[in-house]
Parts: sequence; C-alpha cells; structure tokens
Amino acid sequence: QKAIAAGFAGEQVDGNDVVAVRDAVHRALAHARDGAGPHLIEAITYRLSDHTTADNASRYRDDESVGGHWREDPIARLRAHLTAAHGWSKNEEEATLASCAAEVDRAAEEYLATPPQPPEAVFDYMYERLPADLAEQRAAAAEARAAAARSDDG
Repeated sequence: QKAIAAGFAGEQVDGNDVVAVRDAVHRALAHARDGAGPHLIEAITYRLSDHTTADNASRYRDDESVGGHWREDPIARLRAHLTAAHGWSKNEEEATLASCAAEVDRAAEEYLATPPQPPEAVFDYMYERLPADLAEQRAAAAEARAAAARSDDG
C-alpha cells in the first residue's frame, strides 16, 4: 500500500524470512535495472529486542507478547532452512561467521581510512535534483564550514 500511495511498484515481504527478502530484493533490482523505476520493499517484521541500549521494552510490552515471535527469529529460520535443504553444518556456520567477521573488519578499516567528507555532502546523494529548501540548507552548511575554516586560519 505504501508504494501505491507514492505511485510506484512495491511489495510486502515477510521480513523474518531471509530467503523471501533476498528474492524480493532480486525482483526490485531487476525492476530498477530494467528502467522501470523505484520498487519499494516493505519488510514486515517484529522487533524482538529493545530499540537501543537506552530502551527498556518491558515498560510497554511483556515477555509473553514477545515470546511467540521468537519462533519467527530470522536467524533460526534461515539455519533450519539451510540445514534441511542443503545439509548445513555447525562447521559451515562457524566458517561463515568467521568469514563475515573478517569482511566486516576489512570494511571498517576501509571506512576509517576514508578522509572525512564535508558536512554538506549528506545532501549530495539524496535526490536527483535537490529541492530548493534542501539546497538552501546545503549552501548554509557549506558556508558555515567555510566560515569556521576562515576563523581557524585567522
């Protein structure tokens, strides 16, 4: 419904089903690569844990209401699927986790080695054509950065 309201293609998918989400992403990519425009994926899921470390979800929901949703845990579901369909083993899982951890470490190192971007760069990749109000905000951010640099130099 969200995509319909915006006037483009979209679909809902069980956000706890990794295979279904992957398939939806492949459809959306094909749609975009075919030049058919945007394709929204609305992944329906349930937040099993607190929002953040500062949140305490037990203030507004009890363990019983959350409990049944743990049966839909995406990691457990994927593990069960891989085990049943492909004979996935504990050794394969451990090797995959180690490989993923190494990839994350490499990506973090690459990111940390990237020179800082100017604050106004946050506006550069949001729209094909930046709306006037955001263009004004971008210009103000660039001017504030330039003014700060001038005061640091003088």
